[in-house]
Amino acid sequence: MENFPNYAGYGQSPTVCVNHPDRVSYAQCGRCNRAICGECQVNQGAGTVCPECYRELNGGTSKPKGSFIARHWHISYTLILITAAIYGLQQIIPNQWVVKHGAIWWPYVQHGEYYRIISYGFLHAQNDPMHLVWNMINLFIYGVSLERMMGRWKFLVVYLGSIVFGAFGVYVLAPGTSVVGASGGIFGLMGSFMTLLIIMKQKDTARVFALITAANVIYSLLTPSNISHACHAGGFVGGVLLTLLFVPFVKKPESSEPPQQSPQQWLNGRY
Repeated sequence: MENFPNYAGYGQSPTVCVNHPDRVSYAQCGRCNRAICGECQVNQGAGTVCPECYRELNGGTSKPKGSFIARHWHISYTLILITAAIYGLQQIIPNQWVVKHGAIWWPYVQHGEYYRIISYGFLHAQNDPMHLVWNMINLFIYGVSLERMMGRWKFLVVYLGSIVFGAFGVYVLAPGTSVVGASGGIFGLMGSFMTLLIIMKQKDTARVFALITAANVIYSLLTPSNISHACHAGGFVGGVLLTLLFVPFVKKPESSEPPQQSPQQWLNGRY
């Protein structure tokens, strides 16, 4: 599957979009109850419907397709471009001015510079471009998949919220340190991804993912470097909590097949 490889190897059947069988989906049309992905969801009145029901409810009018960019561009790409552009400013503006005025350092936050709980997540080590590169690779890997699973705006809230949680992780566990980097948000995406795996009952895949994550954490703990484990921990917890917050608002079918309906219910739903 596109978002969760190796389904076949575990003998599991994920919920997939009725129009895009290569896309995992845990939302469904509020009218006919068929599983639909983020691209197929259309807001209609009090709920979300599939394109077919939208046409029926609007006299045959199709869902507006929008431009190719609107349909295929992801917020993850925008976040990567913004972060890369800010790193360019770090190199252009002398005396590390951007880092000094954007890094998370709680004495400054407590004196009114509240923007730092977000801005630090878009800055990176001034003399270590690989800090930026590895974080952006992970943002691409987890971000695009989570956008397709959760929807663009829920994903954005989880990412930015995880950065904020990472800042509070620093406040609780290492209040005397100054931190920059998107790692809080990245670990939040990892926590969100694992949470969705468990919710969708992909236990074997979640177990493998957890082992890989644990190995990375242990390696970072044993490697002498300027890594903010407090920020990572806060971001991970934030990703899990924010994902759990959104789950009750998303209808999740139990299988990839639409629910069984009586002939009359089917007719009422389709006509």
